Amino acid sequence: MLEIAIVEDEEKEALRLGNFLDRYAEETGIELHHSWSNSAAAFLESYQCQYDLVFMDIRMPGIDGMAAAEKLREMDSAVVLIFITSLAQYAVRGYSVDALDYILKPVGYGAFSLKMQRAVERCARKREHRLLLNTNSGAVQVRESELCYVEIFDHHIRYHTLQANYDAYGTLKSVEQRLPAQAFFRCNNQCIVNLRYVTKMDGCTVVVDGREFSISRMRKKAFLAQLHSYTELSWEEEP
Repeated sequence: MLEIAIVEDEEKEALRLGNFLDRYAEETGIELHHSWSNSAAAFLESYQCQYDLVFMDIRMPGIDGMAAAEKLREMDSAVVLIFITSLAQYAVRGYSVDALDYILKPVGYGAFSLKMQRAVERCARKREHRLLLNTNSGAVQVRESELCYVEIFDHHIRYHTLQANYDAYGTLKSVEQRLPAQAFFRCNNQCIVNLRYVTKMDGCTVVVDGREFSISRMRKKAFLAQLHSYTELSWEEEP
């Protein structure tokens, strides 16, 4: 089931998009549910990483769609985003918030269905690699591939991602159990690293995303074996 949000202040356009979604679901057999918010501020206030896809109007009163998208990305780096706009030039900044595409008003079903197909494919890929973090400032959803490393200080967890750092409370063991074992490795009692971002190893020290971490002597052999295995798998998966 795909959860889809329509953030659009014009009811007529929101209804049109909702009808297109229903038609697309009927034609393709894809299960989806969509909801409408006529305010970007209200949408962000109630956001809890519950959507797979967001259609965001750019020109709205109060917080406009671009500003809302920037705030959305602070909470959720994985949700698929498509802008709705009356003028193409308003969507050129979409790359800065990793927008998949934009739809020009008035929305036509032909163009919509093509872009929807791309969105569904992107959702399917992203759904398999999301991680929901219960941070001190609320729920945040990130891609596992963008999580560089995790540290702990007196039961205070810090997640370091490509976009930002997030703080939470818990144990490193509980974090380790949630991460895919083939891509992440616990170097010592203070950190877990993403093997994707290992750039150098010297003795019992490993460099991850520019940071140096020590590997306990008892874990070094296992680390080298897992890094070798991960590297081989990554090469096999390259398109």
